[in-house]
Amino acid sequence: MNLVRNVIVMAVPVLLLAVVLLGSGSALAATHGSYEATTDACAGCHVAHAAPDPKLLKAGSTQTVLCYLCHGAGTTASPYDVKYGVITGTQTYASTAGGMEKQGGEAGPNVTSRHTVWGYVADANGTAGPWNGDESYKSGLDYIPGGTQTLTGNGLMCSSCHQPHGSSNPRLLRTSLLGTEGLTLQFTMSDVGNNAKRVTAYVSGSSQWCGACHDKFKTLNHNSPPYPGEGHANYYLGMWRHPMDAHPLLPPGSDGSVETGTPLEKPGGVKHIACLTCHRAHATTAQATGYALSWPRDPVAPGSGTTSALLRMDNRGTCYNCHGAGYYNSWNDNRLVAASGGGQIPMDCSKCHPSSNHFSGGGYDCSVCHQ
Repeated sequence: MNLVRNVIVMAVPVLLLAVVLLGSGSALAATHGSYEATTDACAGCHVAHAAPDPKLLKAGSTQTVLCYLCHGAGTTASPYDVKYGVITGTQTYASTAGGMEKQGGEAGPNVTSRHTVWGYVADANGTAGPWNGDESYKSGLDYIPGGTQTLTGNGLMCSSCHQPHGSSNPRLLRTSLLGTEGLTLQFTMSDVGNNAKRVTAYVSGSSQWCGACHDKFKTLNHNSPPYPGEGHANYYLGMWRHPMDAHPLLPPGSDGSVETGTPLEKPGGVKHIACLTCHRAHATTAQATGYALSWPRDPVAPGSGTTSALLRMDNRGTCYNCHGAGYYNSWNDNRLVAASGGGQIPMDCSKCHPSSNHFSGGGYDCSVCHQ
């Protein structure tokens, strides 16, 4: 089958990375798009006259069961095992999004929290709920964590985030969520063989994309309406929260990788903190103990969270990886950074943000924030 491929390519030492943009018409698996007039892809999911489940689907009773036909453990129909969080190219790679039950394959660790799609029991007491398969197990119908809306129908499903019949995004991500249109999520990928691609860095868009559902984490951009994930303001809807889109400078020795660290988005080469900096999209194997196992929810839906909350690192390792013991990426961060006129000057947020609302310049070299 001939697939139309239209990607922006950047030359990078050793690897050739493709920056894939929503709307770019990038390469997709044949089953999920770029159909020809005589495609066999329909038969991958549907049966015309003897289907065992509604919508002429080949499997049920939940959509998750259908997706696991190709994306479950042990299948060879797709290089992407979403159940056990592994990508099979010329070698195997742990999924940067996380697996729904394990990470890195069948022998990998169990997940501790997940986006609870149809068929899984909701997370509780610090662990991810077990697979049940019963159609009654649906999440998001009454409460989206950090959201003001609720889901309808069968609650959170794979297709809540992914478009099974094709998208311009190579991960089939939707461009519209709960009434928010024009969403884009950009990242770089490398070809790892076996028709598989692996995410290597995040570029932009995760805060806006995730914020379409988790809209209580919106922030206010200076003198403009609230949009998901935009602006540095840290008070909204009666809650103080971590600023988004700020420009952190990771401390020496910290881990900024998509595999095990806190990766920053880099739109236009500018470092930004975003949702995927601290959280994984599908699930995590991070452990939560002690103080990290009990944290307050929002004032509208009070109570305590008791899970690892999709965090990329154990406990509050994501915090320490950027801030240390409060020494870095704070108003009193005194690290020396490059000055625009040469030499070095102390890093001081107030030089660029005297009232925390706008950029005024501060004598810093562009490379401090830009790459």
